[in-house]
Amino acid sequence: MGGRDGRLRIIPLAAALLSLHAEQAAAGALERAMLGKSQVVDLTHALDERSLSLPTPPPLVPPLAGQERARSEESAGEDRNSALPRASVPADLTTHLDLPVTVEKGKPTVAEIPVRDLLVHAILVDVSAKVAQRDDYQVSVEDLRSWERRNGRIPKMSVVLLRTGWSRRWEDPMRYLNLDAQGVPRVPGFSVAALKFLVGERDIRGVGLDAFSPEVTPGNPGEEARALLHAGKWQLVNLTNLDKLPAKGAKLVIAPLRLETGSAPARVIAILP
Repeated sequence: MGGRDGRLRIIPLAAALLSLHAEQAAAGALERAMLGKSQVVDLTHALDERSLSLPTPPPLVPPLAGQERARSEESAGEDRNSALPRASVPADLTTHLDLPVTVEKGKPTVAEIPVRDLLVHAILVDVSAKVAQRDDYQVSVEDLRSWERRNGRIPKMSVVLLRTGWSRRWEDPMRYLNLDAQGVPRVPGFSVAALKFLVGERDIRGVGLDAFSPEVTPGNPGEEARALLHAGKWQLVNLTNLDKLPAKGAKLVIAPLRLETGSAPARVIAILP
């Protein structure tokens, strides 16, 4: 019995030491990067004239400053019940952060979000091969479980990044938006089921991807974004350089413009292990 009791006492001690080691490793990530001992990757597209002059704005993109569109009574009602206005900068055409307040009143704005929430662990799910076969491929729960079989359980309060390969189209606006005959972007993203799995069973902090937006799928605009944002999670879109990240171990520094809105352009930096 003594030997067994001894082993039982060692188990929580070992767990505590592993947790301490993980915290120390995370705390030292920035210092290692500053000393040039860790690779740092910029996941942000440059904001330039191309970002401000896309030839055909897709649905759900906020109007440019000074070019606001007249709204129907229905859409005006939706705005009163849910979202704060987005930034007058065309945030959806840059690397940007969307917060829950865009769909639900009473949530923190970009200016109010705790700074600590913008420092996160990241995992990367690569579906670029599937997107090469189908432009508007939607990541499934099975894709996520397949990742877990290779890499372990998706960590709680992490951000799940989706590499689709779509950022290669960035220099060609029409190919990047990939509008169909009805003007709907045919772009890859997360399925509603995948987002519900990540929110309900893995309690992630948010998601990110290198495509235009996960907000629109064929015949079903906005359901993905609502599933995510109504659950109190956020999303990063229009990322780049995801091909330089490992499947796990990266840490993100997210620095959005401090605007009193629900969405803002952001500089997103990854520190690799």
